[in-house]
Amino acid sequence: MSSPKPRYLAVAAAVAALALAACGSGPTTSPASPALPSASPTPPTQPLTGLPLAADDPSARRPALFIKVENAYEARPQSGLDKADVVYEELVEGGMSRFAAIFQSRDPGEVGPVRSVRPMDPPLAAPLKGLAAFSGGIGPFIVALDEVAQDLSAEKLGEAPPYHRAPSRVAPHNLYVNAKGLWPKARAPYNRPPLPLFEYGPLPDAGARPAGAVRMSFSDMDQDSRNSWRWDGRAWNRLQNGRPFTVAGSGILSATNVLIERVLVHDTPYIDAAGLRVPESIVVGSGNGTLLRDGKAIDVTWSKPRPESPTDLMSSSGQPVKLKPGTAWVELVPVGLPVTVTP
Repeated sequence: MSSPKPRYLAVAAAVAALALAACGSGPTTSPASPALPSASPTPPTQPLTGLPLAADDPSARRPALFIKVENAYEARPQSGLDKADVVYEELVEGGMSRFAAIFQSRDPGEVGPVRSVRPMDPPLAAPLKGLAAFSGGIGPFIVALDEVAQDLSAEKLGEAPPYHRAPSRVAPHNLYVNAKGLWPKARAPYNRPPLPLFEYGPLPDAGARPAGAVRMSFSDMDQDSRNSWRWDGRAWNRLQNGRPFTVAGSGILSATNVLIERVLVHDTPYIDAAGLRVPESIVVGSGNGTLLRDGKAIDVTWSKPRPESPTDLMSSSGQPVKLKPGTAWVELVPVGLPVTVTP
């Protein structure tokens, strides 16, 4: 299967073609020929959802905000996840999962519980060139994240606004942050809107099949690591271990797209506070996956050649596969664990 041209090459080719047309051999021999109508400009879209962007939308100028959110039983229901443009779900110690939630098009208000970084977070955050909010982590992981994002962690800012501890929760499951207090702290070069993480558009003509639900597991160590998504005719609704996954104040959580990336996982040399080996999901490279959108599933190959690269998707026939404009959840499921799609 031949690789698609990188996006920047396609843009460069289009610019070159326009330049050649503008520098042609002079006027035509028929001055009376009517001028061709100019093409309508492409309306602007939100970079991380592909949805229309109004000229006066405040998100047009703000950077992406990458926040680590806990998914232990004690952390539920979480706050703010329903306002994320993109959420990555990743395997952490003990077979549990954790979220890397990315906000840009909408102000989520309060987000949390906020927790620590993991080794796959720097390459997930690198394409955004934005802000990172978290609470702690192993030193080398924090250093790597600081190289690609502005550190707005609780350690940098202190546990004072925009961070706070919720008295109704028990530590360490009670740290929250208000996004509105983070965006004004953005400094160059991390204060610009992000480039897209994915491409958006229609599904390919072939390869998609009906899908009503998908089930997956992040680990065979923890029963609570099993989650699923069900299509309700409009969006995909998330369930955790068979129960509706709700967000504080918003009901069941849903997404426009669910992208399952099967990733290799290996243990790092690092040990967490509970004495467990810290796993790393390999998110740079390529692998197999499945995209669910519009009540359909299509098998894909995902590709992210460098940490700073966006993710490209290709079908088995070599066609680019695009997300539907809207929100996306990316499930980083370890290779070898079951993923079951049912009509």
